[in-house]
Amino acid sequence: MSSRHPGIELPARATLVRAVTVGLAVFVALWVLVGIRWAPLLSLDGRAVAGAHGITVDHPWLMTVSRVVTDLGSPVTVDIVAAVLAIVALAARRITAAVVIVVARLGELGTVAVVKLAADRPRPAFAHPVATANGYSFPSGHSAGSAALYGVLLLLAVPLLARGPRVAVVVIGVVFILAVATSRVLLGVHYPSDAVAGLAIGGAWAACAAGAPIWWARAGVGRRPMG
Repeated sequence: MSSRHPGIELPARATLVRAVTVGLAVFVALWVLVGIRWAPLLSLDGRAVAGAHGITVDHPWLMTVSRVVTDLGSPVTVDIVAAVLAIVALAARRITAAVVIVVARLGELGTVAVVKLAADRPRPAFAHPVATANGYSFPSGHSAGSAALYGVLLLLAVPLLARGPRVAVVVIGVVFILAVATSRVLLGVHYPSDAVAGLAIGGAWAACAAGAPIWWARAGVGRRPMG
């Protein structure tokens, strides 16, 4: 059952709370394990990224696809999409939807920036890398940004769609988000745990931003329609 709010329709509050809780739990758990340099995780990460990098090197078509997908989930692309959609929502007088989109992106972006510095994890290193990236490795900014933006768009759009289109949109959206995260590992610029942590915190911010109007309404904040 969906929760109504002036201007938009959202999934049930309980569903969003569970999504935020699970996302944060996964993210924090991985952050702790990376921080204490837990050997089983580091070993699994190392073997997985080395294997993925080797597969990419052996299959040029996969390298090309990975680069295209990773560009579609890049911070620049995500920022442009978020800005355009927020402006369109404002023009359509859907102020709540615009705020939700901006909060999801900025919240995720700020969290990732702080955690990258705190975790201080070097990126995977290869003698002959197929791609390079700047900054620290944990968590994956591409994964987090895609999960936050496209995740919140799914949460906003799905309740408005009929069952058939809803399933198709969810499948396409989820596959794309996972493809962005996978591309970062295939290109050898992130460990799998970086990508999973990015998906977790991005998804948590998407659910948090989408649920904010519900929680505001329940708390009596902003009685006037926002959009």
